[in-house]
Amino acid sequence: MIKHNIRIFAFAILGLAFLVYVIIFLLTQNHDNIDFHEAINHISTTISINIIIWTIFITWAWKWKIFYPWLVPFPNLSGKWEGLIISNWKDKELDPIPTEITITQNFFNIQVKIKTKESRSYSIGASFDIDAERGFQQLIYTYLNTPKTGVRDRSEIHYGSTILHFDGFKVTKMEGEYWTDRETTGEVTLTKKNFA
Repeated sequence: MIKHNIRIFAFAILGLAFLVYVIIFLLTQNHDNIDFHEAINHISTTISINIIIWTIFITWAWKWKIFYPWLVPFPNLSGKWEGLIISNWKDKELDPIPTEITITQNFFNIQVKIKTKESRSYSIGASFDIDAERGFQQLIYTYLNTPKTGVRDRSEIHYGSTILHFDGFKVTKMEGEYWTDRETTGEVTLTKKNFA
C-alpha cells in the first residue's frame, strides 16, 4: 500500500548512529591517548541514545514537516473532521447526512471514528494507499456501523468500507465513496475542523 523507502530509513538509522557515536567519542576521549576499551563501550551508549531518538520520532516527530515526504510518505490526518454523506439508500430518498469524523493516527496505525445523528462507526482496519507513480493518495478503511437502538428496524448493524482521496501533505479536505454489506453505496465529503 505505502512504498516506504527502505534505503532512506537504513541510511537515516545508520547515519544517526554513526553521528551520535562520533560526538560521544570526541567529547569523552583524550585524543593523544585513545582508550579503545572505552571506545567500544560507547557503542552501548550510542544504541541507547538512538533508541530514545527513534522513540521520540515514532511518537511525535514524524508529524514534523521536515520529514515529508522523504522519510514519512503519508500525511498526518489526526483531528476532527466534518462533512456530508450522500447515500443511495432507498433510491436516494435521504437528504445528505451530516457527519463528524475523528481520526487518531500514529506512525504505525490509524483509526477512524464516525458519528452521525443515528449511528456510530469504528474502523476495524485502515491503511494508506499512496503511490506517486499512479497518482494515488488515499485512505482506505473498513468499519462496523452500529445504529441507535430506536432506528434498527430500518437500519441494521452492518459492515462497510470507505476510500477517501486527498492531495499533498497538508490535508484539509477529503472526498470519496463508501459501500456496505447492505448493498448501499454513497459519497463522502470531509473538511478538517482542527489539527492534532
